[in-house]
Amino acid sequence: MRAYWQNLQARERAILLGGGAVLVLLLLYLLVIEPWQQNTASLHQSIANQQETLRFVQQGAVEVKALRGSAEAGAGPSGQSLMGLVDSSARAAGIGSAIRQVRPDNQGVSVRLENAPFDDTLRWLGGLYREQAIRVDSFTMERLPESGRVNASVSLQR
Repeated sequence: MRAYWQNLQARERAILLGGGAVLVLLLLYLLVIEPWQQNTASLHQSIANQQETLRFVQQGAVEVKALRGSAEAGAGPSGQSLMGLVDSSARAAGIGSAIRQVRPDNQGVSVRLENAPFDDTLRWLGGLYREQAIRVDSFTMERLPESGRVNASVSLQR
């Protein structure tokens, strides 16, 4: 190899050195600089997406706090027992005839509904939470063959 290099003219050596330098620079760009730039751009995009997600979650947290505050503000003491409140609110919601059993359990009441309208049942439970701060502790439901009708067991707590 050394003998080959020595036999080349000075101009040929300069051309080979220049070509080699260009080849080294090209390989450096293709193997190091371009992948680094692509990775950096990808990370910038990822950061932008994460910041957008953070803004969305923070906005949701503000809404949740506001809703919790409004639910607690509307939950003044009614002076009515939990069993009485559940019964009267179910009648007002139009599902009083579906109640088969209301019984106290260790920290609240258990309610058994049969052939109840699904939509009205969910509205009733939502209203209990919003207006009286009564939470659903457990909820099981069985769909009936008749459209929009369910059997349900609900455990409620203050």
